[in-house]
Amino acid sequence: MEVYECPKCRDEGIIFVPERNVAYPCECIERKKLKRMLKSTNMSEDALHKTFDNFSLEGADPRVVAAYELAREYSDGLVARVRKGHDLRGVPWFGLLGTSGSGKTHLVTATVAPLIKLGVYPLFFNWVQSFTEWFSYYNNPDEAHKVDEIRQRIYNCELLVVDDICKESQKDTWIKEFYGIVDYRYRKQLPIVFTSEYFAELIGYLSKATAGRLFERTVGPKGKMYLGKMLLAEGEDPLALDYRFRKVLSS
Repeated sequence: MEVYECPKCRDEGIIFVPERNVAYPCECIERKKLKRMLKSTNMSEDALHKTFDNFSLEGADPRVVAAYELAREYSDGLVARVRKGHDLRGVPWFGLLGTSGSGKTHLVTATVAPLIKLGVYPLFFNWVQSFTEWFSYYNNPDEAHKVDEIRQRIYNCELLVVDDICKESQKDTWIKEFYGIVDYRYRKQLPIVFTSEYFAELIGYLSKATAGRLFERTVGPKGKMYLGKMLLAEGEDPLALDYRFRKVLSS
């Protein structure tokens, strides 16, 4: 028996009603269109559920609240710019630094997701997952051409989102490749939105040149810095900013 992704229209995209001699578009068309768009951005369908409205600020630490407000301001600025018909070249970069569980990924996803409906498709790059998949092509002669194809896509996309910089691994090959990404986009004034659990440590992990470019570009033309920090103080409870444990610790 043949299995269809959409049993309503049997993957035709159109539903026919012979009795009335009419046809109308199936609702799956929009769903499949969205799926294709998400695939082109490396976003999961779950990512669209990460919004500012469902980011919980109840009992949140002031550092988290400040990061939320900064992310929302930055997002509003991007949306306003695109609606005016401008591209994103030259806009400040945006970074969120914070401990695991502070909500970094949720906030940067909420920041850039509204652009999709406006025809701007951010490219998501998860530090561990994306580098692992990318470098798997190096050792495969039949797919080696994909290495540069991926590189060019990362270099030239309108908005690059790099999640969890230096998470778990700081391989030399990854670090060198990342310098090329940052330097190219720095010179071409193409924005990067990024997250990391580290701040000063990034200088040692990435190099002064790479970290310096990341942080420098978060400063806007009027001196406003779009760099949110949800970092722990020395000796602070490691779970203090982790939303996964917020209710447990407060009960």
